[in-house]
Amino acid sequence: MVRDYTCFIVDDEDLIIQRLELFFSELSHKEGRFHLVGKANNGQKGIEEILRLKPDIVITDIVMPRMDGITMIEQLKPELPHTQYILLTAYSSFEYAQRAIHANVLEYIVKVPLREADLERALDKAAGIWDEVKKKEEEFQSLNVSVLENKYRVRKQFFNELIRGEIPSHRASDFANRMQFHFFQANYCCFIVEMNLYESFRHEYSAVDQNILKYAITNVIEETVMNCGRGVAADLSDNRFIGFLSWENNRSRMDTEYACQTLGSQIVSHLHQYLNQRVSVAFGGPHRGWESIKQAYTEANNVSDDFYYHAEKAVKTPAHRFHYHNDKKEDFQQKLADLLAWLQRKVSKDELEKEFAALNQFVMDHKIHKSIMAPMLRNLYRDIAAKFKAGNTLTTEAAEFPLEFMAFQEQLAYIGDFTYEYVHAGQLLHRAEIMSAMRFIEKNLKQRLTLEAIAEEVNLAPSYFSSLFKKTMNEGVISYINRKKIQLALELLNVQDYSLLELCEEVGIVNEGYFCKLFKEYTGDTPKQYRIKMTRYESK
Repeated sequence: MVRDYTCFIVDDEDLIIQRLELFFSELSHKEGRFHLVGKANNGQKGIEEILRLKPDIVITDIVMPRMDGITMIEQLKPELPHTQYILLTAYSSFEYAQRAIHANVLEYIVKVPLREADLERALDKAAGIWDEVKKKEEEFQSLNVSVLENKYRVRKQFFNELIRGEIPSHRASDFANRMQFHFFQANYCCFIVEMNLYESFRHEYSAVDQNILKYAITNVIEETVMNCGRGVAADLSDNRFIGFLSWENNRSRMDTEYACQTLGSQIVSHLHQYLNQRVSVAFGGPHRGWESIKQAYTEANNVSDDFYYHAEKAVKTPAHRFHYHNDKKEDFQQKLADLLAWLQRKVSKDELEKEFAALNQFVMDHKIHKSIMAPMLRNLYRDIAAKFKAGNTLTTEAAEFPLEFMAFQEQLAYIGDFTYEYVHAGQLLHRAEIMSAMRFIEKNLKQRLTLEAIAEEVNLAPSYFSSLFKKTMNEGVISYINRKKIQLALELLNVQDYSLLELCEEVGIVNEGYFCKLFKEYTGDTPKQYRIKMTRYESK
């Protein structure tokens, strides 16, 4: 595929600049590959603009006031190593030629008289070099991605087998030496990172995008660990990641607690800041040696059970565990039985919310361990479905209850929303919520919208809203928002020529690379290709 190349002119003679502008204007009509994006009349100004615009090709005079062209190139090379430079000169000086060769300048063209054929030949040569650089970069990137993916897959398998006790310590040590994990013989603790609102994550992203995000999450976790000392991180399973923080010298219990709290808070903050992902982190106690890894994981895993009663972004250590009141199981079972007996088809939303708020308050006062609580809620869900099954037009099955990856309050809110829809089956009450959500999205399309904000706007639990939206619209919430944003971008481009940054700001997408990916996914073209097509269409 033929790509486009951006060009920049630096010359202190207005006539030469005008001549080159005319040259590029005529060249763009002839083949459209080379686009002039800027100009400057001295080397100092040239540096400022070139660093800002990052053109593919720079055409510059040598002798200019304030800074000559070769000095400008020498200063730009470290920042823009792939940019190609073409020198224009009215002087045939050996000294200049020597400096140009040393600066690795592509072409050295005499500009009096300036022959356009020489300039076209130089541009074609620059384009050829750029194509070669791009090809090598893509091959290298492909190789890097492949190596990275394989590295993470191997790590995932290794740590899963390790914590299940399937790898003897001598084999683990050999593997660690090959992977350069030298810190397990020092002091270390294991930690678990768990994604919050994972059911929504599974609904909103394709399998490919989920894997990409998980690679990114692993990278951010590992980089954060390395900032705090030594360690490693790996994808564990579904919504969980495993990590190890290591330190050389003995630490007091207080110092270890502080280090874990600090690292946990940074992981939570960085993943939210860089990837917009909300997670919680649980640490086990300090250990030493390969033979302790399974125990270190078990401790961290036990601490992570407390996430069940946290909404999101929690950091837990063994010193700050919940105290569970499992003796209250029978009292809670009676409350669920009373709720089931009370439920009938005329119940209002307010009445239902009041009953579920009372259940929530009881559990917040008397926490019952997840291993006991979760099965009770699953049974409640099935009992409600069974009670109102006769004549029910809804297709939701009790087996679909997304129990495993939801916190207690998420589960309770999900059951509450499901119950209201189920007891009023056939009235399509929640279609109004979906319509309200669509109006909210349309009104705030230029903002950075989140699933949680939209769900709150329509007063539904995020996980249930996500499931309901996809069932009603046959499309995930995030996919729907992205499609609408790209439609808005197309409408804007049809009115006037926006820069990529301006388009991103107008449609509320912060990352330019992600915007380009979405744009091409929905239109088949990059924004630049689309603008060129529009220009050609309008000129006909």
